[in-house]
Amino acid sequence: MFKLTKIFVAGSTGYIGKNVVKYALDNGFDVVTAKRHSDNKPGQLNKKLKVIKISNNDNNWIADLEKVDVIISCLASRTGEPKDAHLVDYKLNCLLLEKAKALKCSQFILLSAICVQKPRLAFQFEKLAFEEELKKSGLNFSIVRPTAHFKSLSGQIENIKKGKPYVYFGDGQITQCNPISEKDLSLYILSCIKDETKWRKILPIGGPKQSITPKDIGKILFEIFEVSPKYKSFPTKILDAIRLLLLIISPFSNWAKNKSELWG
Repeated sequence: MFKLTKIFVAGSTGYIGKNVVKYALDNGFDVVTAKRHSDNKPGQLNKKLKVIKISNNDNNWIADLEKVDVIISCLASRTGEPKDAHLVDYKLNCLLLEKAKALKCSQFILLSAICVQKPRLAFQFEKLAFEEELKKSGLNFSIVRPTAHFKSLSGQIENIKKGKPYVYFGDGQITQCNPISEKDLSLYILSCIKDETKWRKILPIGGPKQSITPKDIGKILFEIFEVSPKYKSFPTKILDAIRLLLLIISPFSNWAKNKSELWG
């Protein structure tokens, strides 16, 4: 059980953010979030949860944030494209950091990503840029870099349930990851509040088992849904062709330019 603390969770409508809020409330924290739309009907709102209403697309709502002890940022740009990444992964986090200083918060916890270790894409560089701002801010901080989320591995579940093949590139073993559940990651983030061994550190975190490949994931899903395994492989050269096509078109199309950035 955690010592009771009042926390603000930024990005509370996202996959991990909403789970951080859930487990924070379960563990007795007072929680503040900011949303454009409430998920709760009248009378359903937890008494320990305060929601700041965001009424427009600017960041004036930050001024309404009152005294909290800890800010947890689970912010992430929706598209990962350069403009969006700069506005969310860097600029909005910087505004929250300044607010944390003004409120004299005891800690700023950042949910980052393991992929920033070898940055190639705009959102990775923007996340790294904010990490540097946080490290030199003078605030106590914890930077959590998860390897992968289970949700990111579940995109083909519906196809498998319908008897369609599991799709991968190459031999299905080019990449591998060690996914972590939303509950484990959320509780790990919250543990950074009281665990002094996690203060002022960058914290890579993955699941409890060994890394798995896309083909391993397919095998697991077929076993779970008791479906006869069917696989379909595409050559990795297809990815190279798409990347080249986007690069050729990008001087004439902002859409292609943004998409080519996501392809590295």
